[in-house]
Amino acid sequence: MPVAKPFAGKVFHALLMECFAEQRRPTADEVDSVASKIWQDSHGSMTGQDWRDVVRGSDAHRQMINAALMAFGSAPAEMHREIS
Repeated sequence: MPVAKPFAGKVFHALLMECFAEQRRPTADEVDSVASKIWQDSHGSMTGQDWRDVVRGSDAHRQMINAALMAFGSAPAEMHREIS
């Protein structure tokens, strides 16, 4: 499924509902799209910084990805790492 504009609230909810209805994990693009929406609603609207300008791997990026994963009902990314 092509990911639509991340800032459209209906798309945000449609992605969540689709994954729940199909009982599947979200794709990386879907997680990124939801993270983008969360960023825009929380930090981006106050700072004006676009999600695409958030450095991958930064604390802010990881926090938004983890928030998106939690919105999908998945464990945060840190919990997916193997314990060595």
